[in-house]
Amino acid sequence: MQAAPSLIRRASLKRTIRPRMVFLIAVNVITILAFLNWRDRYVSKESIIKLMDDRVKAIFSPEREVSTAPETTSNFTGKAAYVSMVCLESDFLPVRALVHSIKLTEPANDIVVVVMHPIEDLQRNNLTTLGAKLVDTTTVKFDIDMSYLTDDEKEIESESEMAESEKSVNHESPSSEYERRQCRANVIQAWRLLEYDRILYMNPEMLVLENIDEVFQEPPFTATLELGGVIDESIMLLEPSMSVYKELKSVMVKAQHLPNEISYLNYFFKDIHPLNPLFNVKASYAEREYSRYFFQNAKVYNFEGTFKPWSFWFQGPKQWRRYFNERMTFAWRQMDYRVREKLGMDDPATIEWRNERGSEEICKSYLTSRVSLPERIMDRYSVLLATHSLRRQETLPLVIEQFLASPKVDKIFIIWHNKDQPISKNIQELLDSKKDQVVLLKQAFDSLNNRFNPVAEVRTGAVLISDDDVWAPIEDIELAFEAWRRQPDSLVGFAPRVDCLDPTDEMMKYCWPNKLNPHRYSIMLTKLMFMDANFLFLWRCSLPDLILKYVDDLINCEDIAVNFLISGVSSQPPLHIISPEVYDFGLEHGISSSPKHFAIRTECVQQITELFGRDTLVSARGSMSKYQNTDFLSSTWVDFLEVLREKEGHVAEFRDTEVIPADAFVSDEW
Repeated sequence: MQAAPSLIRRASLKRTIRPRMVFLIAVNVITILAFLNWRDRYVSKESIIKLMDDRVKAIFSPEREVSTAPETTSNFTGKAAYVSMVCLESDFLPVRALVHSIKLTEPANDIVVVVMHPIEDLQRNNLTTLGAKLVDTTTVKFDIDMSYLTDDEKEIESESEMAESEKSVNHESPSSEYERRQCRANVIQAWRLLEYDRILYMNPEMLVLENIDEVFQEPPFTATLELGGVIDESIMLLEPSMSVYKELKSVMVKAQHLPNEISYLNYFFKDIHPLNPLFNVKASYAEREYSRYFFQNAKVYNFEGTFKPWSFWFQGPKQWRRYFNERMTFAWRQMDYRVREKLGMDDPATIEWRNERGSEEICKSYLTSRVSLPERIMDRYSVLLATHSLRRQETLPLVIEQFLASPKVDKIFIIWHNKDQPISKNIQELLDSKKDQVVLLKQAFDSLNNRFNPVAEVRTGAVLISDDDVWAPIEDIELAFEAWRRQPDSLVGFAPRVDCLDPTDEMMKYCWPNKLNPHRYSIMLTKLMFMDANFLFLWRCSLPDLILKYVDDLINCEDIAVNFLISGVSSQPPLHIISPEVYDFGLEHGISSSPKHFAIRTECVQQITELFGRDTLVSARGSMSKYQNTDFLSSTWVDFLEVLREKEGHVAEFRDTEVIPADAFVSDEW
């Protein structure tokens, strides 16, 4: 009889819970249905799954056909155009090259540039002369939620804001992440070009390698896809429509919280026709399984990422190795030269120098020979040994033998500057006996730039640049190599110099590091130093040739310029190795023996700063040496206060501004 009330209470509780559960289930079902209905408005689940599957299984397969369209014949004959845009100040140079690269393929369609950022009349004339039609409009502004930036994006954004305060002299200023995202959103401007039936939108940072009119035969909406079926809006075939434009504006607001790599277009288009990735080849594709296929068959290059061929030497791009590709960088530089010649931007002397002593043949030969080589070796190094004088042929074999004594040396390449100079008997005997280890490279012409020519046979990540008249203990050279392995973005060497601001005239000068207080250095002489082999290609095949021509004209300062290059790319200072036994036997008759040497070098610092757009040199105060037995100085507690007082003046002196004496600018070496 006691259990009856308990049963009644349970029954009552069940009657109370059931309606609540039914209500909650109904709310959840309605919520899920509403979400699916909203999601289906913009994205077809089946199409996304299919695109993901196609992406993984087929898109990157070299066996697939170039066209990804269904096997139906397209007969599009309407009016079409290639379209890109100038949305940021930094867009002009890449857009200029893109327009000319399309025009050289003799396209059957118009080339249109949508101008949203004010550009000068000369720049407008450049684009129209190259064959572009300009459409002026204003940027559509959107509220972009920046709280979703990744840590890397926040770091880049912070650096961009700092760089705004020191805009470069001859180049565009960097753009903030907010501005870049605003411009990315303004891709929707392409849907407003109602004059055309189809538009192939192309990101400003692309370069066309061959005629791609065939893409207009693909069914709109066509775009390349990243892993997971995510649209890459760098290149898209679309049909202009004001109704689509208006809907895209509303979708963009809803999708603005998406990560940077996911386009809002994924939330709009139900059916996405995948375009073959050969129309959108990026440097990062080198990490993919079929990388060789991509770069050998590429139709369009996309210079996305931090490394830009038109500005890398002064902007210090983050993760530059990931976004650097030799073929792509050289292709852009060659197109820029063609643009300049078409527009008459270079004087006859520059064009003559480019044809006779320029880099085109050197770099083409290198790229042709470099294809089949394996990945670079990191636990050994190559030696690039420059020689010119006939009187040094007697000692050259001895220098080479010393390098060969190291097991870490992979190969020695003799840079034979004077092609007409005969090879002495002792050097020829060395070449014959050590042909697997020593290679002689005769240069087509004599130039200091040849010291940094890329060498196809170099297999190592590190190269030791050496003159034929210097000597250092091999153990110190190997110490420098180990230091480079830990700091591969830096020049690592034995003879530092520094650029310093002369307070008397507010001009940068070439100075002695040990004359400054506190001591520092920002330049490493290239007489004996380690560097990354990639910098050879960047020097010879990627820099504007006005810099290389300056070195040729002056017959000096290639070492200062290469320091500007490496610090400009890596944002890293050089590293000094302390060695008491580094000898330079060429001071008596070398370039640096002139009493005007420091004045010439000061002029170089100033001129190269102008050529690079800014002073890219980075200073350091530390050095590395072989281990020395040091420990704490021992003292008593009673002496502690006295020692602190004694060192107080030194601390105050250290906190003062840099002291530059007059003799920091002149040579006391000669």
